Amino acid sequence: MDAGILVPITFFIGTAVILWKFYEGRHKERMLMIEKGVTPAEFKSGGITPFWKSNILSNLKWGLLFTFVGIGLFIGEQIHQFVEFDEESSIFACMLIFGGLALIIFYFIASKKIKEKQVNEE
Repeated sequence: MDAGILVPITFFIGTAVILWKFYEGRHKERMLMIEKGVTPAEFKSGGITPFWKSNILSNLKWGLLFTFVGIGLFIGEQIHQFVEFDEESSIFACMLIFGGLALIIFYFIASKKIKEKQVNEE
């Protein structure tokens, strides 16, 4: 067979399998809800929250991480330009260092917020 025809066939078969599994899982979920006597509202209230409604500290963590990795990328490029280090290793190292620094900063901010919350609850 020609490779040009395999791509569309694979795409449509893959899409069909994904949709089939999605609807099959949804059907099983609904059957279990009926079996247990749970209403959809009760079931969704204890479920997983969507990522856009997640914990504010989680959003802070990802914001810090991406910002500092971007800063690391920029500084790695500057190091490569001015000091003539190996490009890949300097950029990768700076991204890891600044990403780790962002997570350390997040840890201190989050632990402070959690302590404040515990003090307010008491």
